[in-house]
Amino acid sequence: MTLRPGPRLVRALFGLAFLAVLVPVLPPVKWALAAGFLGVAGLAGREAFALRRLRVLSDRPAEMVLSLDEEEPLPIRLSILSSGAARPVQLTVRQVWPDLLTPPSTRLAGVCRPGEVLSLEARVRAVARGGAPVAPPAIAATISGWAERIGVAEPAGEDGVESEDTHLTVLPNLKAVRRLRGRLDRLFLHGLGTRAAPTLGKGRDFDRLREYVLGDDLRDVDWKATARHRKLITREYRLDRSQDVLLCLDRGHRMAARVAHVTRLDHAVNAAVLLASVCNRMEDRFGVLAFDNDVEQGLGQGRGSGHLRKLTAYTAGVMPQDLHTDYLTLGAHVRRRLHSRALVLLITALPELDEGGTLVRAVDTLIPQHLPVVIVFADPGLAAAADFQPADKPELCRTLVARDLWIERRRTLAELRRRGALVVETAPGDAGIEAVNSYLDVKRRQLL
Repeated sequence: MTLRPGPRLVRALFGLAFLAVLVPVLPPVKWALAAGFLGVAGLAGREAFALRRLRVLSDRPAEMVLSLDEEEPLPIRLSILSSGAARPVQLTVRQVWPDLLTPPSTRLAGVCRPGEVLSLEARVRAVARGGAPVAPPAIAATISGWAERIGVAEPAGEDGVESEDTHLTVLPNLKAVRRLRGRLDRLFLHGLGTRAAPTLGKGRDFDRLREYVLGDDLRDVDWKATARHRKLITREYRLDRSQDVLLCLDRGHRMAARVAHVTRLDHAVNAAVLLASVCNRMEDRFGVLAFDNDVEQGLGQGRGSGHLRKLTAYTAGVMPQDLHTDYLTLGAHVRRRLHSRALVLLITALPELDEGGTLVRAVDTLIPQHLPVVIVFADPGLAAAADFQPADKPELCRTLVARDLWIERRRTLAELRRRGALVVETAPGDAGIEAVNSYLDVKRRQLL
């Protein structure tokens, strides 16, 4: 730490400088000036000596975990060790945050006595996924304002050594998942237990054997059980409870554009984690992959809390790439990967011009074996430019180009619906809710 003049000392020196100007006019003032200078120097020296014997300790957790695009508090706990008198110390804290957070830095202030703990709270928002170390906070300490000590807070571990540095991790928005699960519990699971009852019907999952009744299909009669019990026994089936859902995340260059605080891909990742949580609650098997001009294997089909944790860890590392998006490669990969009927949910931003119709052709390769659901991010800027009334020739050219792109966009979406895909156009921030609504609608209509 280094010492510097405090704000009170600076003001006193300005006052003494004013008195020094009056010395030629009023000679007796020089004695008051000398006394004032000695007094100020004594007070500043005394405080500087006390600050040198002062230690500021910082107690922080070894791991900080935040949810993407959520404003959350981060604690800063400081304590004072001093071999002098127990006088209150004014602390000014400046914490510099990694690039994953906004604002870039936080300035806080408080008063702490030796032996006490000063608890401060910094409000930050995570704007990017990933991990980064967190620098120790910079501290400005003063007792009366005559001197100020500047430096970095020491770790509060034994002998001033921490076992490991503080590390910050930003995961997809798990708080949104928790809020949605709470709403589902309140709306649907109040008093009904935590497991959904199986639905009887002509599905593929065997449920039980029962005695034959008039009207049962003879094809469902279990002849071995009939011979054993010497009466007609029929099989009863239920609709499939564990169905397959595959989440496909576009990580091409168009997904790197920022919407509000985070990128389009961040919104897509949040939507994937939110939908995976609901799929797990419905006991469906779910997997995830990311693609650009090639397809990453991602995470295979599975279910359960352990599989959900693996999906969260995988999506936390999916980053946008400066590459084009190849939908045909994705379609071929999905056909090789999934052998039974599945819900394939694709989250993407439409290309400006898709003259080859690659998205439509890729979706066409999945139908009718699979049910594709395409969630497309809306482009309000393009819609506004297409409806703009031009006032001159450059604006007219801009409007005509935007209108052509808008018409091509509507044509692509209409063609996807005509081929049998479910298409949802939504704002990036609403992608998670729309994905869940589409999934629940598919389950309600038994489209799988």
